[in-house]
Amino acid sequence: MIHITASSLRGNLFSVLKKVESGEQVVVIHNKKPVACLQPIKKEDWRDKVRQKPKLCVPPDEIMKPVEDIWEGFI
Repeated sequence: MIHITASSLRGNLFSVLKKVESGEQVVVIHNKKPVACLQPIKKEDWRDKVRQKPKLCVPPDEIMKPVEDIWEGFI
């Protein structure tokens, strides 16, 4: 974690943003007090969405029941 004063941040904004982009967390100090925290944005991984299992509102047996009724006359 990097601590930087507000005036130093103003003069070195782009270099600080590059550090944040690379994963560093930066705390901005103003009047000897921490006032802000810059941290990288968490990028969503599309694989996390694919890994989520769908939630069924009814039991699987109940879902298949109407299909059995349709095919009864053809078997």
